[in-house]
Amino acid sequence: MKAITIKPNNIGVEVKDVEIREQLRKGQALIKTVMTGICGTDRGIVSGKISFAYPPEGYTYLVLGHEGLGRVEETGEDVNELKKGDYVVPVVRRGCGECLNCKIGRQDFCETGKFVEAGIRGKHGFMREEFVDDEKYLVKVPEEVRDVAVLTEPLSNVVKAIDELLFLQRRMIWTCEDSTLECRNAYIVGTGPIGTFFAMVLRTLGLQVFMLNRREPSDIEAYISEKIGATFYDTRKGLEGLPEADLIVDTSGVPEAFIPLMKKLKHNSALVLFGTVEGEKAEFVSDLVTEIVEKNILIMGSVNASKKDFQGALNYLSIWKYRYGDVLTRMITRVVSIEEAPNVLTKKVKGEVKTVIKWS
Repeated sequence: MKAITIKPNNIGVEVKDVEIREQLRKGQALIKTVMTGICGTDRGIVSGKISFAYPPEGYTYLVLGHEGLGRVEETGEDVNELKKGDYVVPVVRRGCGECLNCKIGRQDFCETGKFVEAGIRGKHGFMREEFVDDEKYLVKVPEEVRDVAVLTEPLSNVVKAIDELLFLQRRMIWTCEDSTLECRNAYIVGTGPIGTFFAMVLRTLGLQVFMLNRREPSDIEAYISEKIGATFYDTRKGLEGLPEADLIVDTSGVPEAFIPLMKKLKHNSALVLFGTVEGEKAEFVSDLVTEIVEKNILIMGSVNASKKDFQGALNYLSIWKYRYGDVLTRMITRVVSIEEAPNVLTKKVKGEVKTVIKWS
């Protein structure tokens, strides 16, 4: 079958015929790939800038792709919830089998670090014509969002991070006098797919959202921000035009992008670190440490998601399908063929929000 592969820690990507040793077993389903999304992690692996990618045991290559959407073609014995024709999204991370978190389906909080991740570490991904997977790692897609369900995986990470944030902010009363979160201001640093999803979820929860970038918005960014009721802000104008913040979410991974913003944080506010980039530096001075302490500022990092977060993401997609009209379909700014994929995996196209590969 055709697959998009890389040799970890080497620059480059190729489409080639592969033979992967998978057999349909009890509790498993054969999935025909429909679409796969492309994200910064994929491009980081292809460029050789992400060093932690490695192939499964017994293979010299890794099949890319962790943002998958597929259709069930066949089921094995003891598959109870899925049937042929169902659309599914696969969970990315698979647990170590040793720590308690992994044993209860919370491999996103693995304690040993021995997990594998499809298309990233130790497990072939979904940029291939078909794959076999356990039913417990497959999330059934509601019919009304099949056309945008390829967005589920990135959104699941956002759902998980915000769930963590709301749990931790129970350390005090964070709601407004009217019991909502409408008096709270959130900065989202970075306006790619993840930043856009953070903005959409936080607006759904009622927060006032400011989407920050060092440029004017593209046409699609302007459309989305207006549609969801967020404010797109060009930080080159200075910070004076921004209100004080109750929350900063960094999706850039660039310290010099979010550290200057921290002086705008209120008492009892929070900083969520989500983006990752290697090699970037910025000064973190003791005065800022003092301010973090004196203001009770929470700093948390978040990565990956569990199956329940994938289900939560699909629920948001269903809500937004009716609330925001064509915003979700507009987020998919480009659909490419398998043969075109290597070109778009090497560089981001101007104006891109999300590029996806169509398989069937």
